[in-house]
Amino acid sequence: MVKKESVEILKAKNIQVTPQRLAIFEQLMGRKDHPSAEMIFNDIKNDFPSLTLVTVYNTLQKLVSTDLCIKVNPLHTSARYDGNTEVHQHLVCNHCQKIIDMHDASVSVELPDLIYEKYKIVEQSVTFYGTCVECQETMRTSTIN
Repeated sequence: MVKKESVEILKAKNIQVTPQRLAIFEQLMGRKDHPSAEMIFNDIKNDFPSLTLVTVYNTLQKLVSTDLCIKVNPLHTSARYDGNTEVHQHLVCNHCQKIIDMHDASVSVELPDLIYEKYKIVEQSVTFYGTCVECQETMRTSTIN
């Protein structure tokens, strides 16, 4: 994503653009690993010596509240964030806690009409839990030894 494009996206959501916020947004949009606030902070703190973890958390919360990212929380003690706001599913490894995006339109949740009569659904999440290939291999290797 070009910096100018990032600035325009943030301004369109009425987010005041600062160098720190821009760096946090671009760091998130450039990643596919669903980083935590701590991961983002550690990756950009050398570029912004006055940056605090609180600033990263506050910026991420602002991005979530303006629909520029999604807060993903499966199995983790700290929230993880996803810059991909398109409808998609997540695959979560129970062992290493890696989160992978899965784009499969055939996976959907159909709710009965009664639910829509009683609830206004604002968000949906489909997450599959299991063991990733890397962890399966590690487990297989450690069992052999």
